[in-house]
Order: sequence, then structure tokens, then C-alpha cells
Amino acid sequence: MSGIIEKIKSRGYWEVIIRPTKFEKVRINTLEECKEIIHTCSVSLRGWNYPHIKAPKNGMDWIEEMTDWENHIETWRFYQSCQFMHLLGCKEDWLENVKFFPQDFKIEPGMGLEILSTLYSITEIYEFATRLIAKGVMGDGIEIKISLNNMKGRKLFFFDHDRYLSADYFCGINQLPLQKIVSEKELLGNAASYALDDFIKIMIWFNWDRVPRAVFVEDQKKFLERRA
Repeated sequence: MSGIIEKIKSRGYWEVIIRPTKFEKVRINTLEECKEIIHTCSVSLRGWNYPHIKAPKNGMDWIEEMTDWENHIETWRFYQSCQFMHLLGCKEDWLENVKFFPQDFKIEPGMGLEILSTLYSITEIYEFATRLIAKGVMGDGIEIKISLNNMKGRKLFFFDHDRYLSADYFCGINQLPLQKIVSEKELLGNAASYALDDFIKIMIWFNWDRVPRAVFVEDQKKFLERRA
């Protein structure tokens, strides 16, 4: 695993931790149950599931998956304690590995953060957390930690030619940390809104002070309804 972690961290990357607020070493009895939970909770909204699952391997008290394909570079672990840990490279930074990606959008690594992809990723993370807690294995409370790393100097952009920004928005911070501790009831009723809150925070860290929230509410709704 160390090799893929080094590769992920060599450019921009996401780090995600989802875990119960109260630690119990064994909340899930077997590794087979861990695999079943991950498979049933995985989110598939845009052709690449979150987390990506193909053939998880067993560890001592955890299962894990590693992927290195085109611009999808990630590794995750899911423990019997119900802690989920995920590292994934920013897809914008590995476009040179995508065979049929339009040449005019091959942004250089470390130069940008795509806006809608960021919204979609955060929404997937919260949807996955919601499905985990709905399984009844997480307890009454859940902690969700998300950080975007190696962000300093990047500029916001859209892949969509029909969408543009009226100004250039750059990030002056290297790490963008987000953390939320919520009850089962709070998460089940507000996951999309919480994800949007975190997305807006990231946009503000990129110095976009007047983010049109209503526009992205609609973008998120289309994404969740698979109309994006």
C-alpha cells in the first residue's frame, strides 16, 4: 500500500475518515460482513462508485482496496470498528493518464480544482456516510473528516464549456480541513445540505466569497437524481 499512498500524496489528494463517535474495536463481527456492508453502501451516481470496489482484500481486522487506473488513484480501508479511511488523488491532476480526454482541457497537475467534481465528491462522501449509519452499525453518532491537500496556488475552473467564472479564484492555503460530528437523525435528514455547506467552505477558501448556493443546490439535486 505504501507505494500507492506515496503516488497519491505526490499531487493533490482527498483524505476522508468516517467513524463512530464512540470507539468499539469490534462493531462488525466478520470481514465478510465488512465486505457486504461496503458493497451495499457504495454510491454509484456518475459511472465510478464511491468508494470504488472491485475485489477487496482481507487484513487483520480490516478490508482494503487499491486502484490505479487512468486518473482514478485511490486506496481505502474499512475496519471492523466501522472506521473508514480513504485516500484518493485529485482527478484533475492525473488527466495525462486519460486516453481520450479532450486535449484543450488537459490542465497541468497542481494548477486547478474542478468545481462540479468537488461538489459531486463531497456529496458522494456524505451519501456513503448516510448509508453506513442507516445500517445500524455506527452507533448514535458519526464523525466525518474530509481534507483537500496540496491546494495552494490552484485556481477554480469548470470542465463544462458552457459554464464560466467572472473572475479568477485562487487558493492560498495548502490544506483545507473539514470536520462534522452529527447524530444519526441529523445526518439522515440533512446529508445533502451538510455536503453543500462543506462545498461552499472550500469555494470560500478559494476566495470565491459570493458563491451562488441556489445554483449548486440544483446541480447537487440533479446529481443525486442521476440527471447531471
